[in-house]
Amino acid sequence: MANNPLAVLKSDFQKDGKFVEIHRLYRFWFEFLALSPSYELARRYRAKKGRLSKVDQDRLPADFERVLEIYDAFGDVQKYLFKTWWVERGVDLFGIQGAPSRTVPIYKFARGSNPDKSKVNASVAKFLDSTRPKLNKPPAILLAIPLDSTRQKVLKEIKALLDEHIQEPPIPAKPKYSLAEKDTHMENVIDAMSVLYIRSARPDWKLWQIGEECKIKKNRKGRSPDPGAFDSLRTLEQMTSRKLKTAAYIAENAARGVFPSQSKPNYFVKFDPAEFSQIITEKNAWIKKEKSRILATSK
Repeated sequence: MANNPLAVLKSDFQKDGKFVEIHRLYRFWFEFLALSPSYELARRYRAKKGRLSKVDQDRLPADFERVLEIYDAFGDVQKYLFKTWWVERGVDLFGIQGAPSRTVPIYKFARGSNPDKSKVNASVAKFLDSTRPKLNKPPAILLAIPLDSTRQKVLKEIKALLDEHIQEPPIPAKPKYSLAEKDTHMENVIDAMSVLYIRSARPDWKLWQIGEECKIKKNRKGRSPDPGAFDSLRTLEQMTSRKLKTAAYIAENAARGVFPSQSKPNYFVKFDPAEFSQIITEKNAWIKKEKSRILATSK
């Protein structure tokens, strides 16, 4: 079966001698930028060569130069599929030189055989001349592991050798941009993304409707309010309102090269759901055409 040309592959995390540790937060960074008012102003500013409308000019944040810097690096996310964007920009933005260190088999000896020394030497040379440089030349031990021993005995012997020779990993090189928090609660990021997107797609909806759609309060039953559910609806509205504020902060921080961060930015542009309703409508239409084009050309 042919690969899906729209799917991000493991191999897409290495390019031009750089690699990125696989993490789905990179996808969310891309999506949040598309819902950032500051980033949208930067997109218009670059597209119109600085000639913004009076309304947009008055909305520019005090740190707009920083937003422009991020825009120039990350590009027009309204006119990118994530797969295309990642392949063109992702590894360059988030990657570090080399490849992650890993255990590499060099040569396997068959039982009772006299190995061809030239082949053994060729395998060792390949590791030294090609594989090891790609891994950023890590320190390593060449071992002969008996394959007719027990797993327990082999692992015990390897552990003893590692205890004797293992070294501290080097301080990793810094990429151009990196995640502020890798161990953040993904559910919080997903909830924030959901409410901000639905707020844009349905700007006329009430807060409780957005909360229901995004399952912010999962123990509620039904979608229609009734007199006895007033307190529950108020709670849902308050929860959704907080989620929306958090989401807006995440999007605006993303536009300043900090992701994910729920802290209130020093400067930010107020999120207008009606404005982004039009933006995502246009983007969704473009995505549909672009996907069709790519799938048609890949047949």
